[in-house]
Amino acid sequence: MKPIIAIFNGRKINKILCLFFLVMTLIFFGACVIIALFNAEMGEVFLVLSAISGGLSIIYGLLWLVWRKKEQSAEMTMKEAFKQQKAAQDGSRFVVKEFALPKKRLIETALQRFRSIIRWTVIVALGGILLIGGILLATGSLVHPIQLIYLILFFLLIMFPGLMVQWCLYYLYDRSIPSKILLYPGKLVIDHTVFQAREILEIRVSPNQLYNRNSPAVFREMQIRTKRDSLRYRIDYRAGSETNEQPFWTEYGQFVDVLYDWGTENSVPVNILFMD
Repeated sequence: MKPIIAIFNGRKINKILCLFFLVMTLIFFGACVIIALFNAEMGEVFLVLSAISGGLSIIYGLLWLVWRKKEQSAEMTMKEAFKQQKAAQDGSRFVVKEFALPKKRLIETALQRFRSIIRWTVIVALGGILLIGGILLATGSLVHPIQLIYLILFFLLIMFPGLMVQWCLYYLYDRSIPSKILLYPGKLVIDHTVFQAREILEIRVSPNQLYNRNSPAVFREMQIRTKRDSLRYRIDYRAGSETNEQPFWTEYGQFVDVLYDWGTENSVPVNILFMD
């Protein structure tokens, strides 16, 4: 027997759904209070919608907690295994390391990906317009040209949110990808920004490979938290590889290993987010 509502795996997706339906609950309840002053029946409709979205928020909130516990347990196991692996390796002192990212190529690949999404979205939308328009014409239901305008507007409304999300992803990537990362004893330099090891509270970095297929994360990235602020650097796309058309930096695995060693040498916590 299939569940009445859609069930999703993963902490993040259930967190997003929980918060989304919580916001919708507040909106529907606010609308209920206001509309009930003028129309009691319509107020009851919005009250029912508020109760439904509230119930969904609770369900996804419980799933969020369940998956949070599961992912925390899995991440602790992976971190312990990673630490044991590192401890078994040669503990020689850290030396200067420089990583030069192919920033121009990575951004161009991200732009090509965005253009490809636009192209295929337009093709699918045009196909839908022609198909539905043809059905309406064949059945004699197309009686006025304005119906075609409504149909086109409908598909534009469907396309717009997805394209906006993809544009935001490209924009964030373009704005935050570094071109050079240098690791010195006691110091981390990213482009023209210098971080002294003593001022870094924590470094959070994506794992080299995909461990959690339920995560909706798009980028492999590094976040540096200091006493002053928190900066996020996006490196490449999590789904990228040497064989597909998504941004992919081949040295990322080596970079994560070196960064962890640098953190150990300089007493900086480097947290590899295996379940992110």
